Amino acid sequence: MATALRAAPAQLLRLALLDAVTAGAGLGYLAHQYREALVANSAAIGLALLLLFALGYGIRTAARVLSRAGSRVDAIVADELRDKPSPWPR
Repeated sequence: MATALRAAPAQLLRLALLDAVTAGAGLGYLAHQYREALVANSAAIGLALLLLFALGYGIRTAARVLSRAGSRVDAIVADELRDKPSPWPR
């Protein structure tokens, strides 16, 4: 794991592409094996995927909002600390 973090960006891109191809091949195999179940339950599967994507988008939006709020709080605290005199005698 540590060597993957130190790898060059080109190597990380290749590893990510390999992971995507592997996941696609696995999903394709499962779709071929369970074709009848997929066709019979396509509406439920579609709704589940839609909810999954909406949940992911919501989590992403919440993380961005919390990050912005945190940076604003940090700026306010830094501004307040800068305006106060030092508690230590000089």
